[in-house]
Amino acid sequence: MEAGFHFSPKYLMQGSLQNIGNIIAEPNAAFSSLKSKPRSFIACIVLYLLFVFIAWATMPYSEIISSAQFEASDMTPAQREAAENMGQIFKSIGIFVGPLFAFLAFVIISGVLRLVARFAVKSDTLKFKHIYAGVVHISLIGCLIEMMNTTLLLVLKNVEDIKHSVDLRMIPGLHHIVGPLLGGEGDPKLLMFLSFFNPLNLWVIAVMAIAIAVLADVDRNRARAVAVILWLLSLLPAALFAT
Repeated sequence: MEAGFHFSPKYLMQGSLQNIGNIIAEPNAAFSSLKSKPRSFIACIVLYLLFVFIAWATMPYSEIISSAQFEASDMTPAQREAAENMGQIFKSIGIFVGPLFAFLAFVIISGVLRLVARFAVKSDTLKFKHIYAGVVHISLIGCLIEMMNTTLLLVLKNVEDIKHSVDLRMIPGLHHIVGPLLGGEGDPKLLMFLSFFNPLNLWVIAVMAIAIAVLADVDRNRARAVAVILWLLSLLPAALFAT
């Protein structure tokens, strides 16, 4: 069976937890290991649990935003009540089902990147499984940052203070500078985009650059440039759907 697709418990566990630790402490070693054995099963489980915890912890804040959207909509009272009831039905299962769509997005993103790599990278060893493993492990860094953001949110912000989705962004970023300059009435989509420009996300870009350099065998300067472009593109969904 091809390396990277053995599913014995011993194979799945061996080195996988070390890769998760190395992605934080020594990302170069983590991606070198993933290059030879692109395992991501354990990382997917850890990532899923983190997604579920973040969704559960922030649910009261998300409900406030949803309620505000219903109030601002053109729905009749009956339609609004029906929508809120439907939201209540899916609320409890959404935190478990929602993260699965993130993994579907990882598959799509990895497929697109593999297609691009066929024309842009001269590497006979870079496969879909390498890219997917890299995407999952890079996402662990982003998820850890979201955990920090969630902790700050729970400690510093009351549910009643939430008016827009950007109010959930607690890590100091450009939105905390631009927002007050605009009198607190800036475009939520713009402010959400700016919220990702913070010191912690430099960590994501750095790890992404290392992943590209190691997995795709490209020089570090080119890897850094590609990492910045991919990171900027990754911000678009959050900004476009901000309310």
